[in-house]
Amino acid sequence: YVLTFHLVFSQVYNRNDRSGMLAHPNSLVRQKREWTVPPAFIREEEDNSYKNPIARIHSDLEDTGIVVTYTISGQGVTEPPYGLFVINGKTGDLNITGRVDREKTPILLVRGHALDKNGAKLEEPIDLPIKVVDINDNFPVFSHEIFVGSIEELSETGTIVMRINATDADEPNNLNSKIAFRIVSQSPSAAFSMDKNTGEVRVAKINLDRETQSSYSLVVEAKDRGGEAGGNAATCSLEIKILDVNDNLPVVESRTFEGSIEENRANVEIMRIKVFDRDEEFSDNWLANFTFVSGNEDGFFQIVTDKQTNEGILTVVKVSTNFWRFFFKY
Repeated sequence: YVLTFHLVFSQVYNRNDRSGMLAHPNSLVRQKREWTVPPAFIREEEDNSYKNPIARIHSDLEDTGIVVTYTISGQGVTEPPYGLFVINGKTGDLNITGRVDREKTPILLVRGHALDKNGAKLEEPIDLPIKVVDINDNFPVFSHEIFVGSIEELSETGTIVMRINATDADEPNNLNSKIAFRIVSQSPSAAFSMDKNTGEVRVAKINLDRETQSSYSLVVEAKDRGGEAGGNAATCSLEIKILDVNDNLPVVESRTFEGSIEENRANVEIMRIKVFDRDEEFSDNWLANFTFVSGNEDGFFQIVTDKQTNEGILTVVKVSTNFWRFFFKY
């Protein structure tokens, strides 16, 4: 005997028909005592009751005069979400009573049973997987509200700065969850570009100059349905810092300095040599390094850098009564 599901709004391929022609709608076939059941479809967050009955169970034992009672179990019945499906025990009509969230239950597995008047099993249970059809009811979500990145000044056009990540809870590999990225605004403008599909942010402007602009602020959008009109969109902020490279020469305040010191004095500061450098303040690129070129062969003097002011501090370290002229470099 045969227990079948009759689907009210589906068609079934007859797998025994090698021609690939459709079998009669709302019919099922058994192959080697296994049931071939096409899935039913319901749309998430929608009142699907207008489609009732969405399926029908039938056993051909009824054709022999046996009284058959139909029951169901599984998700939506004896498992969460409870109370979603009910069945007419006499007719086998399967009805839906509520709404479904695909993100919680993308497929509902319902099992049908044929019982006699005493509740004993007449047939092996039959499974009916019911797929929940996705709707675009979720917005893209960024992994951060603010993304922070950095790139060296003078980087070549096309250099990757960072990658932005966003997800969408709608059905994977579906247009509803396909995200497209774009830059909504950037200040100053036109310095960076963005890959629509990967979320990669790249250098678009030649000669990023930290000394001219040390940081950039961007607003980025992620829109589902591949970015098409009507898609759900979200935005986030990007902060990009331009990193310093040693691309500026130090400039000394004057080419000539004069100083004096009392004789027989040592460990006394004679003068400070002011140097200017446009590289990032207090970085190694900014900090000057002073050395003597000539005039200090006997080592009476030393010069060290004040790391707070970037000045060269010239000091006498040995006692002498002579007059010196010396040259230094930085």
